Amino acid sequence: MGSPIEVFEAAYEHENFISKSIYELAVLAEEEKDYPTRAFLEWFINEQVEEEASVKKIVNKLKFAKDSPR
Repeated sequence: MGSPIEVFEAAYEHENFISKSIYELAVLAEEEKDYPTRAFLEWFINEQVEEEASVKKIVNKLKFAKDSPR
């Protein structure tokens, strides 16, 4: 597939796509005044913030390890 950095960068891009999709659903729920669905989506929004941060941390560590002297 690629280097570990490439794999985790792709994972990070995917997490961003998932976040965008959830945000779009939340906006639609707000527009439709579907507050129970909007409240339900809050858990997913919070989870995605954590997921993006976790994957980004891995990407940063891999880049640091790649650039550090041996």
